[in-house]
Amino acid sequence: MSLRPLAAAFLVLGGLALSGCGWFGGSREAQRLVCPGSYVAPDADKLAVFRPNSDAKLDNVLYGVRLASISSRCERADKGLTVLSKVEFQLVANDGNVRNGSFVYFVSLVDAQQNILTKQAYNMPFEFDPRHRNLTLHEDFAEHLPLLNVSTGGNYAVVVGLQLTPDQLEFNRAGSHPPSLSVPPKQAIPPNEKPLPPRP
Repeated sequence: MSLRPLAAAFLVLGGLALSGCGWFGGSREAQRLVCPGSYVAPDADKLAVFRPNSDAKLDNVLYGVRLASISSRCERADKGLTVLSKVEFQLVANDGNVRNGSFVYFVSLVDAQQNILTKQAYNMPFEFDPRHRNLTLHEDFAEHLPLLNVSTGGNYAVVVGLQLTPDQLEFNRAGSHPPSLSVPPKQAIPPNEKPLPPRP
């Protein structure tokens, strides 16, 4: 995923301003590498898929998806740093006739004020084993931050969530849960972007 030109310029300028070092703040090798945080968006950590033409109620859930965890590390890269993240999704079929499908998740880069700098949505296909109603999926992705000072990486964060319809979002906020368990979220990002094709 590449940063849009304006967002990239903002990050570079932000790296200068936040570092307090100016253009001659020391060699890049001498800068301490600080990784951005990684978070699951609140109210976007669960997804319930309902039967067609049914109300958004627990009894009508076909299957549920849970964004179970996200872990990240970072490394120095040309003109900044690269954040390497891994997410885990857990799926539960509430209806034995569910065999396959897909869901959408989004990845955002935010600054310390929770301004969204970039955001992309991705389609995640899945297929249940006929003998099981549970499924765990993992996804890896990388984000490049073009910072002049890599010690300012902590001023940014990677936020991941499941893209929801208004009914699904209201279902989560009302305290109803799909068949999967809840994950305590940390930061809010509105899931409203058009999904991209599955990753190769």
